[in-house]
Amino acid sequence: MFPLHYWQLDVFAERPLSGNGLAVFADARGLSDATLQALTQELRQFETIFLYPSAELDTYSARIFTLEEELPFAGHPLLGAAALLHHIHQRGEQENWTLQLATKQVSLSTRRHGAGFQAQMNQGQAEFGATLDAEGRHWFANAFSLHPDDLADYPARVVSTGLPYLLLPVRAQALGRIRQRAELSARLAAIGAAFVFLVDVDNREGRTWDSAGLVEDVATGSAAGPVAAYLVELGKAQRGETFELAQGRFLGRPSRLEVKIGNDGQILVGGKVQLLARAELLCALD
Repeated sequence: MFPLHYWQLDVFAERPLSGNGLAVFADARGLSDATLQALTQELRQFETIFLYPSAELDTYSARIFTLEEELPFAGHPLLGAAALLHHIHQRGEQENWTLQLATKQVSLSTRRHGAGFQAQMNQGQAEFGATLDAEGRHWFANAFSLHPDDLADYPARVVSTGLPYLLLPVRAQALGRIRQRAELSARLAAIGAAFVFLVDVDNREGRTWDSAGLVEDVATGSAAGPVAAYLVELGKAQRGETFELAQGRFLGRPSRLEVKIGNDGQILVGGKVQLLARAELLCALD
């Protein structure tokens, strides 16, 4: 298929050129897996999402790639994709969308907000996994150049709403000193996690990197749901309460992620989305 267009958006962003950047291909039919990965690497966004239309206007299949791999689930790509679909189809002030991933179907809503959109997704219920023992806490503290005393007095726990994170609680004064110095993949796999999210529980702020520690994420929607469930479990937030999580401050891209857990345990994650650019590829692919 040629020409092929893609869009660049900012998610969890109060204004353009803030929040977490994202590339979206609104119609990726006919592209091979190798091309999807190569395009993601070419564009150098933390994640790129590829959409596949269906017979129903409000339902799409989706695939999400990082620079290294395809992900089974991610947050800010789905929110950005839903906002872009709202922009493309130009229907009402508020719309509902269904995005089908390989192992999970996600319901989203979007509404116009100024020059951009407010998008929200239902991540379902959280699943709680392993809790680290003292040795595990010390190992991960060292892996992030921290002393065990830099960890806060809360459990380090694996939590997932589609992508499992080890939530590692750190003290506020340690959040800016984190430097990953170990490859984490094997250690994370052993406890059923994919990534580590370091969280200042009391100030509701966090940081996360890819497992090799090469790229820090600006705003992580797939971690926001697990963090929200974790805070409610600790009694640090209440069901039915909408509250914000902060991320990206240390990258100069401060972002706000809105979360809420209903009385039924369903987790809603949302934020503002800004359209930034529309581009056309100038060479044929596949």
